[in-house]
Amino acid sequence: MAQVLTQNSRPLSLRSWPSKTMAELSTAAHDAASAHKLREMYVPPKQSNFRVAAVLRFVRADGTQGIIKAVNAEPHDANIRGAICAERAALCQFQRDEADGGARVTRVVCVTDAPDPIYPGPCCREFLRGTCDGSVEVIASGSRDPSTWEMQPLAELLPLPSVYCGLCRDTMLSRGEALSTKVAVPLDEHLASAYRAAVAHAKRQQRQSVVFPLLFAAAVRFEDGRLHTVAELKGIEYGCTVDAVSLLMPEMLRCREEGGASPVCIVQADQYGVAHAPFAAARSLLAEHGFGDVLVSAHGEDGTWSDALSVTASLPHASHTTMFD
Repeated sequence: MAQVLTQNSRPLSLRSWPSKTMAELSTAAHDAASAHKLREMYVPPKQSNFRVAAVLRFVRADGTQGIIKAVNAEPHDANIRGAICAERAALCQFQRDEADGGARVTRVVCVTDAPDPIYPGPCCREFLRGTCDGSVEVIASGSRDPSTWEMQPLAELLPLPSVYCGLCRDTMLSRGEALSTKVAVPLDEHLASAYRAAVAHAKRQQRQSVVFPLLFAAAVRFEDGRLHTVAELKGIEYGCTVDAVSLLMPEMLRCREEGGASPVCIVQADQYGVAHAPFAAARSLLAEHGFGDVLVSAHGEDGTWSDALSVTASLPHASHTTMFD
């Protein structure tokens, strides 16, 4: 059996995962080995020259289990934004073939060409969190020693998930309407001013509701008290949508380049007044481009505010975000 490693590379015992049997840990080792075998047998994508393979294990309503395997793919042109991650490719197959029959995901394995383990990227974490329970095991393994791996529950990898996570459109709208009577302005002055600005701007975006009825805007507050607010730009092809927090970054970068005030906090909100942490892509961009100390917060399912987190803290176990350091 492969040695199981935690984030700090100490052996993982059954005491660490008391609900796991030796048989379950053995299947985890098998799934990791299977993912590495898949990674090693296909030609790397032409743009990144970096291979990622995923194995998704699920259990059906009748108790039988199955696995789905997938790899990453990239467009053969200069627009790298169209790349498809292995984990999301596997989950798409699961949704097509198994989800409607009552199957549920129990484990996601991610292996890469990197020497050390890398957990799924932020976009995959968010995509998985919208379909899978937070207790799903996420295993990461690198190429230096494919027989070793790390494990974290999915919920640990994406703090502050959206209160609309896992819901269909109509249910999202119903929840937003219900929360609109419960949510309040945060007590912190910086967060409060950004929250008010974001909510007001979101309510002015009715024209975009023809694409999707939830409307988002975000505001950043700088140290000098200045606010900058933008709305999400929705695309009829959903993948073309640019989230509001990502659209704050040009102004944040401009201020930094010109020696202006530093950003203190960011609040993203919808037209119901429900605050959301930055979506996954924005969290990653902020962390990768030097804004990891900016504070973010969000409403929970009961309408109360979460404790503010730094952007970096909102992306735990994300070693890839240090590449520009």
